[in-house]
Amino acid sequence: MKLPKKEARRRVAAVNAALRAGAPPPGVSLGSRKPGAFRVAAEKLGVDPQSLRDSIATADRLYDLKPDWSLYKSPPPPPQKPAPAPEKPSEAPVEPLTLRRIADQLTREKNLRASAERAAVSGAALREGVFKLAAMPPTPLAWAPDKSPEGKHREAIVLPISDVHMGEVIDLDQMGGRNSYNRSIAARRLERLFQSAVKLGTTHWEGPAPAVIYVVLLGDLITGEIHDELAKTNDLLSIPAVRELSGLLISGLDLLLKSFSCEIRVVALPGNHGRTTRKPEAKGHAINSYDTLVAWQIESWYRAKGEKRLSFSAPLSGDALISICGWNVLFTHGNNIGSRGGMGMVGPAATISRGMQRVIQDYAAIGTVIDYVVTGHFHTPIELEYGFCNGSVPGPSEYSMQGRMRSHPASQWFLTFHPVRGVARRWKIYLGRPEEGSIYQGRAQA
Repeated sequence: MKLPKKEARRRVAAVNAALRAGAPPPGVSLGSRKPGAFRVAAEKLGVDPQSLRDSIATADRLYDLKPDWSLYKSPPPPPQKPAPAPEKPSEAPVEPLTLRRIADQLTREKNLRASAERAAVSGAALREGVFKLAAMPPTPLAWAPDKSPEGKHREAIVLPISDVHMGEVIDLDQMGGRNSYNRSIAARRLERLFQSAVKLGTTHWEGPAPAVIYVVLLGDLITGEIHDELAKTNDLLSIPAVRELSGLLISGLDLLLKSFSCEIRVVALPGNHGRTTRKPEAKGHAINSYDTLVAWQIESWYRAKGEKRLSFSAPLSGDALISICGWNVLFTHGNNIGSRGGMGMVGPAATISRGMQRVIQDYAAIGTVIDYVVTGHFHTPIELEYGFCNGSVPGPSEYSMQGRMRSHPASQWFLTFHPVRGVARRWKIYLGRPEEGSIYQGRAQA
């Protein structure tokens, strides 16, 4: 008997309804849990399941009617029971002293972190509230090489000023007449330093005028009271020393501004003597330093005057990496180069060179090539394979004499950088005078 079209539609609709209800199509088995779509539809229609299958095939052949098998949606898999947790091995009870030690360590670390955060906040507040400066000075500016109107390369002057130790007193008698130092001598030697720098950059200069001057304050500007003997013998406490030295450096910078027409960039780094803490601290060492206070005082002075040719920077890391004429120059005080002490007859040269190499390797690990390292700290004016170590303004002291260290006259480096030759000129500016000690009298006989 031929299947009427109306009946064919009714049977296909019954199968579609079973599929929507979740009955699986042929070929999909859910075991005994769920009857198939044909069985569900056959029960609803009151026909035999096999007869329904045949009629659906006939409907497809005669009328192109067939169930929409996509109406069936697979049920989600049944939730799996979580695997039982492995049995924990029995642990020995922790001793109360160990727990107490761990708790104390966590407390110390928390206090140190909070202290560092307070120092950073107080430093920013001090700059903004007292000195009326920006929250933090910018990083040191690079200087790209240029040429003079005649087509010649112009050079950059670098004047590192380190180890002034303002406030320290060196007694001439205790030094056997070799050297002396106090606040008045410091003022005269700094005046000679800037006057000599002007002469070297003008009267004794050949070629195009300097294009830029970097004045790098390399730390230990203030001697501080970090040792008992300094606290007893200094002629200036730290805060008065900050004020007096700031005035002297401002006078020197004024002389540079008057003598040169180029831009002057001041970079300030902390040393170890100028710290405000009794013992050296790694966290906040730049903020907690009278050396940084000197830089802020000078910056505040020139900001108030509206001087546009002077710029200032004071990296909180204690390192100043500056690209000068394309050469990467790393300035740091020297107490944190990872090497210290002397080395027999070689003196401090070996430990300085080793420390410079460690600095270069440290930066190489992060993909930065260092061409020159310039440090202070060792009071030894010396040129090495990796860079320069600066001298000092006080010169030899009772401490260095007692340790039988070589007595280097008070001096500071004057360096110039050339785009092609790197360090092109290097002069030691000697700061002492014969009346300040026999070390400045030379060997000539009258």
